[in-house]
Amino acid sequence: MKQTAYMVLNAVSLLLLLGTSAHAQVPISEGWGVGVDASRMLGGHAVVQVERALSSEWLWQVSAGPYVGTLHGDNPCWKGLKGEVMSGSVLSLGTLVYPAQEHKLGASWFLGMDASIEQSRIVRGDLDRLLLPESATGTVTQTREELRLVAGAQWAVGNHTAVRLHVGVGAVRERLSGRFEGEEVNSLPMARPGGVALLWRW
Repeated sequence: MKQTAYMVLNAVSLLLLLGTSAHAQVPISEGWGVGVDASRMLGGHAVVQVERALSSEWLWQVSAGPYVGTLHGDNPCWKGLKGEVMSGSVLSLGTLVYPAQEHKLGASWFLGMDASIEQSRIVRGDLDRLLLPESATGTVTQTREELRLVAGAQWAVGNHTAVRLHVGVGAVRERLSGRFEGEEVNSLPMARPGGVALLWRW
């Protein structure tokens, strides 16, 4: 958890430094963008993001990718996974609006929302094998659905590259196949708190 917070702090500091030297992008140009969501890597997913700007102030984005594992084998605190992840995937659909034309700290600021579904094939832990009936142990699928409101900033780095940082808050629903009656998936479900995207736009 401390290392994750340290990485987020470094990313924010870097973006603020870039904001003082990089030229702010016109909110968004009509066209396409493709990139990676670096923050998803902290959760173990290699995600590719594709977006389409429908006007100078509005875009849609889709991101998807498989589970490849976390760097240190630890899952983020907001996930509440009920075992070791063997495989999985995530799919997300969102929209962003750039309501103001002014640039502050060299950035274009935006509001938006996204919905995502994450499925993880997990193996229950040793403690679960002792406490739960056989029907609730073994390999199960944990599904996490999220709906978030987001706010953030976008910095241009050169003519086609952009860095986008956001924070988010929202509602979460979690389900577990083979769930034992009375077992909680996550007593305090938490939406993904933010993200950092690196984009190539044209």
